[in-house]
Amino acid sequence: MIPERPYMSDDRAVYKHSDFARFYRGSFTGLDGRYQGMKVYTCKTLKRILELRESTLRATNELFDVYDETGKVDVKEKNNE
Repeated sequence: MIPERPYMSDDRAVYKHSDFARFYRGSFTGLDGRYQGMKVYTCKTLKRILELRESTLRATNELFDVYDETGKVDVKEKNNE
């Protein structure tokens, strides 16, 4: 049996509920947009978002792209630093 490969879905984002320590995935509505009242999750360190990316991959077999103010982050390159 060949395991399924991780895949990218349509434009989705990770959201954080302001009252809970949970994260949710939903359609990306823009940085200023909201998803069911929640804002797009942002963080100060790449390490934290990569940890969240790995846990999402384990739980759902779904990868998500990481962006900073200059555009998409090359995660493989940043992971080796």
